[in-house]
Amino acid sequence: MLKFSESQKSFLGLLFTLALPISLQNLLTCSMSVIDILMVGQLHETAIAAVGIANQFVFMFIVIQYGIHSGVSIFTAQYWGKKEMGRIKHLSGMGILVGLSVAGLFSYVALVLPDNLMSLFSKDEAVIRLGTGYLRIVGVSFAFSAVIFSFMSNLRSMGFVKVPMVCSMVAVTLNIILNYILIFGKFGFPALGVTGAAIATCTAKIVEGLVMAGIIYGKRYPLAATLKEMFSFDRSFFTRVLATCWPVFLNELFWVTGISLYKLVYARIGTESIAAVNIVATIEEFMFIPFFGIFHGGSIMIGNSIGAGREQTAYAYGKFLLASQLVMAMAAGALMILSREFVLSFYNISPATYENAYYLMLVSGLVLWTKTTNFTNIVSVLRGGGDTRFGFFLDLTGVWCIGVPMAFFAAFYLDLPVYWVMALVAVEELFKLGVGIPRFFSRKWIRNLVEA
Repeated sequence: MLKFSESQKSFLGLLFTLALPISLQNLLTCSMSVIDILMVGQLHETAIAAVGIANQFVFMFIVIQYGIHSGVSIFTAQYWGKKEMGRIKHLSGMGILVGLSVAGLFSYVALVLPDNLMSLFSKDEAVIRLGTGYLRIVGVSFAFSAVIFSFMSNLRSMGFVKVPMVCSMVAVTLNIILNYILIFGKFGFPALGVTGAAIATCTAKIVEGLVMAGIIYGKRYPLAATLKEMFSFDRSFFTRVLATCWPVFLNELFWVTGISLYKLVYARIGTESIAAVNIVATIEEFMFIPFFGIFHGGSIMIGNSIGAGREQTAYAYGKFLLASQLVMAMAAGALMILSREFVLSFYNISPATYENAYYLMLVSGLVLWTKTTNFTNIVSVLRGGGDTRFGFFLDLTGVWCIGVPMAFFAAFYLDLPVYWVMALVAVEELFKLGVGIPRFFSRKWIRNLVEA
């Protein structure tokens, strides 16, 4: 039986106090992409493929931003446990500075080179044209997204999880309303289709950033720092943070690049294949929502405990997280498999796309537990404990030494259907389980990064 330094009741109460708002926020955020695909899906398959491919670039941007700010938030969680506010403001400045630098690069590609990017994933001229227009509009919002990520990650690490949730609620509501008006041409507006979806998404993200900044500074949260307070950190402190954060950044960069190569392979199989993959990816993202709160809530608790010097408590938290998410993941996978016909009935797709999506949902449901276990272990536990380099090693070898070669081999040498390709790619998750779980039980991941 697990033993905690606090009572189990207190542990669960604290976990769900953090996890519930985070899960709700991820539900709202995920709803944006689900609703986009559903609404655009009423137009035609070309629109689904175009938005899905364009959003793969947006997804890459989001994951890299997540890598930057989740690396910084490891320190934020531990400094919050130690109650050092000056360092937390420095960390906020670091995250914003690096995040905006990356946002500038992605905005340049989205605004200047979107056609080149789209042509990597599809040879369908209509798909390239629609996706290019979508990217040019959405790319305007990347700078706002970088600031949102910095504020959101640091607020979460300090336990202020309701503010990001409220901001996401505003953004999603606005996105739904604008999608309905601009995609289909309601209330006297022209029907803009994919372009309307892009305008809605861009506007919602800009408003979300402004609302979040307004709440933080209006209510004087700990992150309400002046520019001098944020950017007055010394070089030695920046170097110390960078030493822990660079594996997280590279971890997410190499992981999302690998995922993008998977999408490239699926797209080259055919438009029906990538349309099906985009549909199932959105559904899988939706199924992950309950887990995100536990992932991030657990990571916060682990980081706070280590920063406060309670290492045994951190280990017990990690053990509980791994056990509880496994039960949830198996149930979620079964639900995904059993609901295939009902879910796919909402999409206006061809029989070929339907068949691909039907079997892709089977594969995704079967392997869901491996993905959630690896995510919990690498991102929530190991990374939350400060063991960033081992997580980087796991994802790098799993994706690039197993997943990517398997995708190209299965698709272009064996000429398998897209659902069999995805099934073989999932072998990488088994590798990460076999190597990552022993690392957890070794306790080598528990590292206090803020000791004087």
